[in-house]
Amino acid sequence: MEDRIKKFMEYKGISPSELADAIGVQRSNVTHVLKARNKPSFQFIEKILQIYPEINAKWLLLGEGNMIEGVAKSRTLFDPIPEPVINPTTNPIGPVKTVEPDFVMDSPPPAPKEETLLPPVQEKKVSENELYDSFFGSEKPIERLIVFFKDQTFKVYNPSR
Repeated sequence: MEDRIKKFMEYKGISPSELADAIGVQRSNVTHVLKARNKPSFQFIEKILQIYPEINAKWLLLGEGNMIEGVAKSRTLFDPIPEPVINPTTNPIGPVKTVEPDFVMDSPPPAPKEETLLPPVQEKKVSENELYDSFFGSEKPIERLIVFFKDQTFKVYNPSR
């Protein structure tokens, strides 16, 4: 099983310490599992499956099937919004009809009215200290920070206590 965990880590591009931080176990636990010193516990496997729902549990446990097979890809904040597909056979309203105009315009449409432009909005510049204080200077302690990257990966930071 340690080989499959290593393959999944390579697929995700994460290090053993990043895996440990993501699933909330000690880094030594991951190291011991990867070096086959210890077998992964039920909780260890359960956390991997919860944090990484795209992994195929049967592949992880038994080595059967594909690593990412059988689980629908969950949407992320960065996924584009899919365009709706209108199919006349499945459209609940009925078939889509295109309507041709009954007349032809000989003259061009009137020019749009000139609009009054508003002055540009001034952006408030915030210094790094103000930004830092707005996040870290609050009375509430921070439990964790999650940074999302454009390649649809993320990194979790747990502040030291």
